[in-house]
Amino acid sequence: MNENNNQLALSSEALSAEAGVLGSMLIDEKAVGPMMLALTEEDFLSPEGKRVFQVIRDRYARGEPVDPLLVAADLGDAYRPRIAEYIDWTFTSANADAYAQTLKRTSRLYRLRQLGEELNRAADEEACRALIDRGNLLLCERSGVRRVTMEDGFREFFIRHDPKKPPEYFKWRFGGLDEEVHVAAGDMVVIGGYPSAGKTAFALQIAFAGAKTRRVGFFSYETAADKLHDRTVACQAQLSFRQIMTGKLEEADFQRVYELRSRLTAPGLELIEANGMTVSAIGSYAMAHHYDVILVDYLQKIPAARGGRPLNDFERVSQVSSGLQQLGRSTGKVIIALSQLSRMERRKDGSILPPTMASLRQSGQIEQDADVVMLLYKAVPDAPLSPRVLDVVKNKDGESGRHMMLDFDGDKQRFSKADQTYIPPSKREPDPQQNIFHALPEGGRTPFDGKEEN
Repeated sequence: MNENNNQLALSSEALSAEAGVLGSMLIDEKAVGPMMLALTEEDFLSPEGKRVFQVIRDRYARGEPVDPLLVAADLGDAYRPRIAEYIDWTFTSANADAYAQTLKRTSRLYRLRQLGEELNRAADEEACRALIDRGNLLLCERSGVRRVTMEDGFREFFIRHDPKKPPEYFKWRFGGLDEEVHVAAGDMVVIGGYPSAGKTAFALQIAFAGAKTRRVGFFSYETAADKLHDRTVACQAQLSFRQIMTGKLEEADFQRVYELRSRLTAPGLELIEANGMTVSAIGSYAMAHHYDVILVDYLQKIPAARGGRPLNDFERVSQVSSGLQQLGRSTGKVIIALSQLSRMERRKDGSILPPTMASLRQSGQIEQDADVVMLLYKAVPDAPLSPRVLDVVKNKDGESGRHMMLDFDGDKQRFSKADQTYIPPSKREPDPQQNIFHALPEGGRTPFDGKEEN
């Protein structure tokens, strides 16, 4: 069978499923709601089927009956034979869900093959990239709009919270974060840090831990993949990163790495040199490689989407932040993005003010988009060996304000929970204010009193 016959057979299967879906809704109004949740007008290949679906959807949204005669009246006399055809085709609405699944599958495959033909005729690499992005969007199963009635929510509540099936959150496996910071599919986490605070090492450590149960893609804009792997080996095998980099490992060190082979190779962690990749390119690559978690080091390095007018840094970072959030929402992937912090602020006495969410560099959009924001910094900024502080400053589904003291072994590239407790200094000292208020004599008037009557 040639390609044209393949396309014809595919479109024929889609059109049959299309007739079954529309016929089910026309003969049984109870089928309308589930079909509205399962399908969009883009799933219909024929212009007639798409138009009938739109009319049914509009009547349903207005709370009006979905009756074949009323639908036909809305569409006009030209559609009456098509309405009758849909009803004759469908004997029962019991198979509506199966029709919908077949329609989505065949419609998607048909459009992907059409994209393949366009890709074959593409004039340049930029056109190819745009077509590939469209293809990845088609392969994404999550719907852009989901509506849940209170009845649906009540029914699904007991399914979602079945004690035998605990919720699946990203596993930090670090210092009690699993009990307090719950990150689910589609959430966006931002980890801010000053230079030399160790945020890349921290990110590698949590990525390695999370990759024991999920596929994690670590997209690096600063560090080569080989060096990231060496850092991971230093952390997990407790070897000197300095000796690794200077070629001074001894035979016993190599033996230790070899003995840890299964532990080092088992996690589903992949390190990607991402220089030049846009958010769209990250999404395409992540879907192609089936990552559950996308970790980006770091957000301010991601370029803006191609095309359009040049953007300043504030606009670019805002666009990137919103793009990462939408990527997580549309694909159900956990997004963890590292971020730079603005310069440290000092009090008049020279001491350092701890960072806040406002310290996230170049865009206030980041703190709006993130579900969780954690800030990593030295407890004593001018001391190279200072313990680190991890502040959970935003936690949409839990309590914020948690402060965790961490020890950081830079040579082993490893963080561990410190025994000491961190007592944060006051965030800000009150601004000096001139006293412009004075005591009033007994019975005196204020500016808020009305005028005296003569």
